[in-house]
Amino acid sequence: MALKKKERQAKILEIITNQVIESQEELMYKLQAEGIDVTQATVSRDINELRIVRHTGANGVSHYQLLEEAPKVESTQIDQGFQEMALSMTRVEFLTIIKTTAGNGNRLAALIDDANLATVIATLAGHDTIYVTCPDTAAAEQFIAQFAAMIG
Repeated sequence: MALKKKERQAKILEIITNQVIESQEELMYKLQAEGIDVTQATVSRDINELRIVRHTGANGVSHYQLLEEAPKVESTQIDQGFQEMALSMTRVEFLTIIKTTAGNGNRLAALIDDANLATVIATLAGHDTIYVTCPDTAAAEQFIAQFAAMIG
């Protein structure tokens, strides 16, 4: 059955609130099991629009949750994120490009976003690359100085 966008998104929120969902594919299958015709591309767009992020719980399992529900990132979490996921950083004027291990671009970007750093305006993340937009070149230099030594 085809649902309207708002109804489909409400069902997505219900599913991630009541179940541990580890991937877009798993969420797509849960929706399909409830009779909702949906593609992975639609699920991906809905996740972005709903501000759903992957979060690693205390048990080490990554799952989807609303960004607003995400706990405030402590400096040790972002430091650990850089140590475990970042491979390199390159500054281009006021942008910083971070290469990450496969599949961790969005995860590390969420940590950066949740940290509410004064040196960061926004992030744009993909599978293994993050673009960090800083207000100016000096802020980009400060951002790199803060995290470059943590790259493992």
